Amino acid sequence: TLFRSSSMGFPLCTHSRQAHRYLRHLKSVKKECLPSLYPVRSTTSVPRITTHYSVYPREKDKRWEGVSMERLAEEADVVVVGAGPAGLSAAIRLKQLAVEHNKELRVCLVEKASQIGAHTLSGACLEPRALEELFPDWKERGAPLHTPVTEDKFGILTEKYRIPVPIIPGLPMNNHGNYIVRLGHLVKWLGEQAEELGVEVYPGYAAAEALFHDDGSVKGIAT
Repeated sequence: TLFRSSSMGFPLCTHSRQAHRYLRHLKSVKKECLPSLYPVRSTTSVPRITTHYSVYPREKDKRWEGVSMERLAEEADVVVVGAGPAGLSAAIRLKQLAVEHNKELRVCLVEKASQIGAHTLSGACLEPRALEELFPDWKERGAPLHTPVTEDKFGILTEKYRIPVPIIPGLPMNNHGNYIVRLGHLVKWLGEQAEELGVEVYPGYAAAEALFHDDGSVKGIAT
């Protein structure tokens, strides 16, 4: 950094005078040599970002000319959308009934999450009656039900006090015999049981739209 104090009467050395001449020269050519600090608006057209075919038809997009966009079609007896507790239970029960009646049944299940259970984040207090009907030996199979409910307490909270609420047997608040679970772990375990029974599980595939027959009945789904 160069300092000049002409008000104090200090003379500049030879090197300082030479440096000042260089600075004045740079100022004169700055506008011509240095790039502009402000962005210049381009006059060229920006290519269109790929959008869904339902928004911008591909037959009108020149980039898709000559490209075959034929979809791969698969047929199944039953397609279940969503690998939650209900969807997995339905797929499992269908395969169990197929085995019981010695029938060939192709059951496919699609799930938008990358892994079964990845989008099931909540906890729950689970009544195991439906699980026992689906898998009477769920304990031997290693179902992730490890924390039984041992005590229930309900109350109404006021500004300073807690008013106890009695729990009457038969009401939903009575959780004796239920289990505290993380649904994500339970769903993952159900997915493993479904695959063992022969259910085709496809994680990472979201059902984008429903397909219909001409009479309005459901034909299938598109991913």
